[in-house]
Amino acid sequence: MQCVTSSDGRTDRRVNRKEIDMIKTPRTALSKLTGVIAGIFVLAAGGEAWALAPNNPVGLWTAKWSFDTSAAMTQVGSQGVCFLANGTWFGTTFPAWSGLWSQKGVDPAGMGDHVSASGNYASNVGNDAWQFDFVSVNMMTGPWVEWRDNFTYLAYVRTVFTRTGTCTADMMVSPAQTPGETDDPLGKVRK
Repeated sequence: MQCVTSSDGRTDRRVNRKEIDMIKTPRTALSKLTGVIAGIFVLAAGGEAWALAPNNPVGLWTAKWSFDTSAAMTQVGSQGVCFLANGTWFGTTFPAWSGLWSQKGVDPAGMGDHVSASGNYASNVGNDAWQFDFVSVNMMTGPWVEWRDNFTYLAYVRTVFTRTGTCTADMMVSPAQTPGETDDPLGKVRK
């Protein structure tokens, strides 16, 4: 180290390059050692356990809903829905019910990725629109609105989607399997 006195009488310490390198060396070695130890812990824990899975709606989900106007928010129905990787979805428990979905963001699980979906049923005179946020990798929640083109039917519900597995396009319910007593995905809930 070199000491220099300035014109105002203060002493200024100056460190040469060799001294800086001597100071840095132990820190660099310590940083490397810390990195190696952290890597060993990741490998010992299985590696994958430390990675967060991205929110992705692709797969089979069960939708359960309650009416927003209900003080108790009592569950009034459920449907199976399959989200495919190509941006389409369809009902697995209601016939000829399908549409499109999109996702905003690909944050790690629990960071609130937003999924929007819309679709039709009843020969395209029945309509659905959803806006969901991920609560976890296996749960989404948000509002769902359903209506008929002539507005003889309109329903707003609060929905929770729970991931139940995987699905394929052949799981779509055909119109021939119509149960008869239900004429829209939310069921006969008109008041």
